[in-house]
Amino acid sequence: MEFGNRIKEQRKKLKLTQAEVANQLYITRQTISNWEQGKSYPDLDMLVKISNVYQISIDSLLKEDKHLKKYLEQGKAYNAFSVFRGLFFIMYGLFFLMINYLDTNSTIAEFYIYAFLSIFIIAILYGEHVEPFFLGLDKRKRKKTYLRSSPVGKIFLLIIAINIISMVISHNEYLEALLFFLVGLMNIFQKYMWKNKS
Repeated sequence: MEFGNRIKEQRKKLKLTQAEVANQLYITRQTISNWEQGKSYPDLDMLVKISNVYQISIDSLLKEDKHLKKYLEQGKAYNAFSVFRGLFFIMYGLFFLMINYLDTNSTIAEFYIYAFLSIFIIAILYGEHVEPFFLGLDKRKRKKTYLRSSPVGKIFLLIIAINIISMVISHNEYLEALLFFLVGLMNIFQKYMWKNKS
């Protein structure tokens, strides 16, 4: 039985409304509705809470719905890619700090600069177009269930906006490096930066 049908059936057996379950899980009623209709799935942390509220073992939920298991595996892989992408941005932040100490008139230094910039552009394209393909993510669904920033994410976005404005005004190379560090940290800690719209 699919996850949505299973939790709907169990909720009715327990004589609970969607609103009552939502209150116990500290989420919106719309989220419960989306799960029951098969529009979305919970993450692993929420699945543990669901198991307690609905009195269903996690094992049986995972065995009964192959799509749920695939969704959770994609989530783990996506988190790993986010950490990699974050480290990549931090590495570029360090590169921009070090570039001031290189002899840019040297052909070897120029080669390294262009090579780093080329790798950076390829990595950006990879993140946007290739990663969803390898993770088996549907880009349309990914955009449809897009995330909104959490309070921590809003603070980071505000700091990034201030940094960009300061960078444009002062032309300070240290602010360029800081921008890469901030974007890298946002990727590494993306779990805390974003939350579902539902």
